[in-house]
Order: sequence, then structure tokens, then C-alpha cells
Amino acid sequence: MATPIPEDAFCVQAGPLEVFTTEVFKTLNLPDEDAAWIANCLVGVDLRGVSSHGTRQLRRYVPEFRDGLINTRPHIRVVNDTAVCTVLDGDGGAGYLVATQATNMVIEKAKVQGIGMVATRNHGHVGSEGIYARQALAHDLVTFSVAGGTGWSKPKEADATVWDAMKAPPMCFGIPTETDPPFVLDMNANMLRDPSRLAEALETFPDFIFKSLGIKFVSTLLGGILAGTVPDGERKFYGASRGFLIVALDPGQINDAGEFKREVSRIISETRSLKPMPGLNSAELPGSLEWEREKVWRVAGIPITEDHKMLLQSVAETQNVPVPW
Repeated sequence: MATPIPEDAFCVQAGPLEVFTTEVFKTLNLPDEDAAWIANCLVGVDLRGVSSHGTRQLRRYVPEFRDGLINTRPHIRVVNDTAVCTVLDGDGGAGYLVATQATNMVIEKAKVQGIGMVATRNHGHVGSEGIYARQALAHDLVTFSVAGGTGWSKPKEADATVWDAMKAPPMCFGIPTETDPPFVLDMNANMLRDPSRLAEALETFPDFIFKSLGIKFVSTLLGGILAGTVPDGERKFYGASRGFLIVALDPGQINDAGEFKREVSRIISETRSLKPMPGLNSAELPGSLEWEREKVWRVAGIPITEDHKMLLQSVAETQNVPVPW
């Protein structure tokens, strides 16, 4: 069942929104190709209904580029390279650029070696990690990726608890299928949005909290810390405090790849035919609802809330770029 659009929704077509977003980045001194790619990533995420990581992120990225916190014209370089593993330095630039290069490299390594991994450092936010999982799915590869901050320090607040030791890093898995929908688990490791309810959550669902705490550490340690931290004295762009790790493997190195994809598709299809969980309208798995939205919204337009619309209008006024409506 495709996701319907509310009757009172304000909808924007993906094409004009992507042109608008590209022009915004170009006013900030990004090269045309880089501006267009980051815009493509953001609008692609909006199309899937993950609005927190779509064009809403302009409120974060515009001041980062404008104020010199992120390098608008980075020269990404290889720090270390082997047949299986590469480490990249993002030169203080947008995370999307170095993470995309990392994904392209890990795809090639997995094709040749059966497995590959690329770690990155010294860059900004990489956005929704599902972007990179879906790139690898086009090549029938399994991926695991994490991202996190590269400079960790003990919380200084007097009332800080162990929960506050880590922020909210992402983690993502992509598994190829023979038929749609694909399987993409793209999630925030923080399963408690309201920290004021920590005591209540520990009393009611302690497993959720302890497992989430562990996942937050995994994402930060492997995604942020492993590739290395640029010392403050050597960091030229102070918004470039992120890292990223992606691992890809070819399932054909383990078993028959076609048979594996068929079985994954069968499992997904039969699972989605079950009754939904209480309170939900349909039985969905990671990635299926987003896939449904993209099919509908690419034709009918992306529904945006009033505050999202006002945010884009504010960016349009600040950067002197016409709004896409």
C-alpha cells in the first residue's frame, strides 16, 4: 500500500526543489558539481520522508559554509591505502563528498576482493547513511556503515550521566534483494529522544536504554574515533569534526548471490503480508515505507510542513535565491 499524501499538504516537486538547493549551495562558493550532488542527496532523502535529514539541514549547512566552519572547496586525499582498506581525509569539506568517494571506493574493493572498507575523517556531516547503502545495493553488495564525532571529551555538566557520554550517531545496514522493496536499516543509535524521561524509560524498558547506549558507543568509536582525530591546533575548519566508516561485502563470495537475494525478497514479502503491529496501518520493514513514499512523491510532489516551508523561504531570502513554488 503506497503512502498517501494528506489532502491539506503543501507539496513541492523534487526537480525544482533540487534546483533551488543547488543554487543555494552555489551562492556559498561550492563548485557546481558538488552543489548539485549534495542537493541531490538532500532532496532524495526528502522524497523518502526522512525530513530531518533532507533540505531541513540547510539551516545547519548554510551557516557552516558561510562562516567558514566547513571547507567549500576541499581536496580529499588518501591517507592510507591497501587492497582491502583505504583511509580518506576530507580536508574539512562536506561529509557527503568524502562519504560518496568512500562508497565508490568500497564498492570497487568489494567487487575485486569480495570485501572492502573505507574510513574517513576531517569533514562535516554525512547526512542520512541510507544514501550510501543504496549506492552499494545497486551493485548487489551488503554494507554496514557508522558515523560519529572525532573529538570525544568527558561531559562537563555537573549532572551528566553515562547516557550523556555519547550523542546520537547513526548506523546503517543495506542488504540486496531480487525485487523491491530493498532492505535498508538506517537508524539513529539514540532510542530516547527525550532525555528528561530517562528514569521512566529505565523503569519501563531498560533493555532499550542499555542496548541503545551500547550502539551509541559502537557508532562513535568505529565511525568517529577509529579513522583518527585531527588535533585542534591542526584543524583548519572547526565544523569538520566528523568521521565515517563503511564496510561492503559481496554475498557471492559466501553463497549463491542470486539465491540469497531471492530468499531475502521472499522473507520481506511474506513478512509484509502479516498483520501490522498494533496502531499501525501496514506491516513494514526497514526501508519499505521509504521506498513506497518515494514512488508516490516523485510524481505527486514532496509534502512539507509549514515550518519546513518557512525554513526554506528564510534560506531563499538570505541567499537571494527564488523559492521553488
